[in-house]
Amino acid sequence: MLRDLSPEVTDHLLSTQFFGRIGCAADGQVLVVPVSYLYDGQAIYGHTYEGTKTRLLRKNPAVCFEVDDITGPSSWRSVVVQGVYEELEGDERLYAEQRLGPGRIAPVKELLAGETDSEQPGSNVVYRIRILTKTGRSEVKSGL
Repeated sequence: MLRDLSPEVTDHLLSTQFFGRIGCAADGQVLVVPVSYLYDGQAIYGHTYEGTKTRLLRKNPAVCFEVDDITGPSSWRSVVVQGVYEELEGDERLYAEQRLGPGRIAPVKELLAGETDSEQPGSNVVYRIRILTKTGRSEVKSGL
């Protein structure tokens, strides 16, 4: 039986998972990719390198984020967030990096001699997804 998740369960699921999926689209291209993340009760934070995902999100910051908890084909919970992608700098970036902590920040790429981080292809990007809406659904097999 399909059910809506309560706001409390929706927040719990977002708070306890480590990986979700970002969906974005621009220039006729649609992309869905797995990402590690942190949910602080207000927004979703992540860390990545410049590439296709950041290029699309810069052109169209409307983003969909999804996380799930699956225990079987008819036993699952899922949360879908609609939001706005923002790249962080300064104190906001530092806050996000500290909250993300080890394991949720992409490994640092080694710089070539004389190269600065901003000159390196694929520079580090720390981002926030400002949540506009979030919904949760679940399916529980009848009789359980």
